[in-house]
Amino acid sequence: MNLLTKIILFFMLSVYSILAQDCHNFLKINSDITEANIYLNDSLVSNNGKIELELQDGEYIIVADEISGRWNSKSFSDTIEISGCEQKIINYFFNSETLLESIPEDAYVFSNDSLIGFTPVKVPGSFQELRISKPGFIEKKIFLDGSPVQTVNLDFNGVTKSEPFVNTTMFKILTGSAVVLGAITAYFKLKADDKFDEYRFSGDKKFLDETNRFDTISGISLALFQINFGYIIYRFLAE
Repeated sequence: MNLLTKIILFFMLSVYSILAQDCHNFLKINSDITEANIYLNDSLVSNNGKIELELQDGEYIIVADEISGRWNSKSFSDTIEISGCEQKIINYFFNSETLLESIPEDAYVFSNDSLIGFTPVKVPGSFQELRISKPGFIEKKIFLDGSPVQTVNLDFNGVTKSEPFVNTTMFKILTGSAVVLGAITAYFKLKADDKFDEYRFSGDKKFLDETNRFDTISGISLALFQINFGYIIYRFLAE
């Protein structure tokens, strides 16, 4: 190894050593309140909701707890890895709420396995990872970014879910016609009974003929009512 090579190698090692000494990992934690304890690997590092630290390479567990006597005080927990002159900034929102919307609406919003509502819904800032689900669409996992409004677009999965029978126009028509047929049946049955009473009182055959005619109309409308009602029951059972 000649002298020039040694000088170049020594210079490179010196520069690398200087750069290595200047390389630091920084972690900055912010929150929207001052009454919060911040723990790093189970050690309390701040009691005012914010901290900036220089860290060595490694994995760290962060816990941010709201200092409050309320039973539902909020808490955040994260596990991070930091290395290679990295700078991380983590924000915790204790007070903020996000209006979570979805396209289409009325999607289920889960935190882990707990249902917290249907879109559009206001979600406290203590929630971070959420699961959005709606029949006929691909489920999505999202992270709240602290913004006042967050919209999620759900992708159609190609399977169309039929509209509930009770919401269809057919159901409304059948229900309305059942009411009408029921009223017609009762009306002509009462007319038939009245004419039969007149026939028994007078013995006039024309009243008996009218009785039979009204009974026939009442019987036909009753049969149609039963068919109508039976179809409604069938559709409900089919669903």
